[in-house]
Amino acid sequence: MKANNSNRIPVPEIPVATLAIVQLARFGDLIQTAQAVEELKRNHPEYRVVLIARSQFAKPLDFVLKKTFDKTYYLDTKKIFVNTEIAGIKPSIDGLNQFLGELASESIEVLVNLSFSKSSSYLSSLIKSVHKIGPFYDFDNKMQINDKWSQLLYATVMRGSLNPFALVDLFKNIIGIKSTDQKITPVNMNSRSNTVVIHPFASQERKAWKAEKWVEVIYRTLKENETYTIQIVGAKNEVMKSQMITENPLLKTFSHRIQNLTGKTTLAELSDELKKAKIFVGHDSMVGHLAALNRTPTLTVSLGSVRPQETTPYQANAYNLAPRTKCFPCFPTDACSFNQCHHDIPYQVVSSAIKQLLDKGQITPEWIKGSISSFHISSVNFYRTSFHKGHMGLDSLIENHIDSPDIFRSFYKIAWSFVISDTEENLPFPKLTQNTHRDLLDALTGLQHLYELSEFGKKYSQYILEEISSQTPSIFKIKDFSKKIDEIDQLQGLVLKTSPNLAPIVDYFALRKANLHGDSVVKLTESSYYAFHECSSLCSILFELVENTISEHKNSSGKSTPRTDANK
Repeated sequence: MKANNSNRIPVPEIPVATLAIVQLARFGDLIQTAQAVEELKRNHPEYRVVLIARSQFAKPLDFVLKKTFDKTYYLDTKKIFVNTEIAGIKPSIDGLNQFLGELASESIEVLVNLSFSKSSSYLSSLIKSVHKIGPFYDFDNKMQINDKWSQLLYATVMRGSLNPFALVDLFKNIIGIKSTDQKITPVNMNSRSNTVVIHPFASQERKAWKAEKWVEVIYRTLKENETYTIQIVGAKNEVMKSQMITENPLLKTFSHRIQNLTGKTTLAELSDELKKAKIFVGHDSMVGHLAALNRTPTLTVSLGSVRPQETTPYQANAYNLAPRTKCFPCFPTDACSFNQCHHDIPYQVVSSAIKQLLDKGQITPEWIKGSISSFHISSVNFYRTSFHKGHMGLDSLIENHIDSPDIFRSFYKIAWSFVISDTEENLPFPKLTQNTHRDLLDALTGLQHLYELSEFGKKYSQYILEEISSQTPSIFKIKDFSKKIDEIDQLQGLVLKTSPNLAPIVDYFALRKANLHGDSVVKLTESSYYAFHECSSLCSILFELVENTISEHKNSSGKSTPRTDANK
């Protein structure tokens, strides 16, 4: 007997949700984007994820991107944006429309812009999608950033150096990935060749040592590690710089153990070399991120405008050396003729760290204390990465030293995680010095002022709502209350003159209030109220963290500490 299928009701196919990622930045940002999306695909393999990227950066990385993204749309900016003085603007418009036409075949549920540039924001405005995350322009040509994690990235990464999150983790949070700690399978380093890959270059001169320092590092590394060879890698435009290193007379006796691959490999071939190497050493660059993808141990020398917390290669036990120079990290636009930060990291620390990694595979605070001269380490911050609740952090390897920015980054990591994601972070109390103690006391006063201003903002927002709901609302009273709120916004900015470490709070909530939700006065005022409430909550959390840290310092040192109270 055969079953009768004629009356069976067909089951409708569930459409596959498509997520589009816009990443128009360079190689390193593309790799970090792929690392973020990799976890999304691992947790939700049913999603379709497409990438929109510039062809000049995405095509050489196709061997990486195709493992993560279902499809990549290449934006050929050189082809689209031709010389308008000769050809006019029409070819550019036609080329852009053709590219948008290709994207129109996708039924995009969510578009996520991770580039944070004007060009990517305008492009995101032109791409059709049900929902948009990250910056885009509305019909009034006003930039909109509606989700909190994108607002945090824009307010902290773009405006200061107190962002506590790695860019990969920020990308994950923007996309909506709930990160969890992954079990790390140990890599068999014995199967790798005795090779140290060095990339002594960076995208900007202020982010890289001069050739002479790298010559010293290479000389000591080859002299102290007789069975190892060194590969120098880089792009074609860095060939002459590499020759300044390899042709130095100091390295003449080791020339047979130095292989200069600068400009001679594709990124795929470079990835294969990194996969075979024992360690990677270099400045902040795409190569370090490529090494992390291959689980190659990394030692990064951060200089200039590099922010170790954001761009250290995303893997456990990655090491980072950064200077304690007061102006580090700087902004790319800052004038600097001397590059003091280049001198504050001695080459001896780097070569000693390389030897320790080759011999023992790890660097510990005890080894630093017992093996490196205090003279050499006095101007250096030494970090090692670790993961907690799926987020990467930097742990200081130098005992009894942590500077004010590091302390505030720890506080902000706890506060932002709780306020935005309702996630609890547990970090140990930092040990304070006289300077950091003073900075925390200044922050207590600033936090109290910000808290009080936020409470006033809530009050005047509530006054507006009450006036609107009254039987005879007065437009003059509403305008007067709105003026008070504007004054509060200005006063919050003045707090930074005495408490500069509170800039992330002021910048974030200025951006929050510039992107209030609602299409009526009532809804906008309600959104304003919630923004002020969120600000006061953040100030309360930070105040408690600072106060408890000072109390812990007081108890451990036996000294009396002035106390400042805030209304909570």
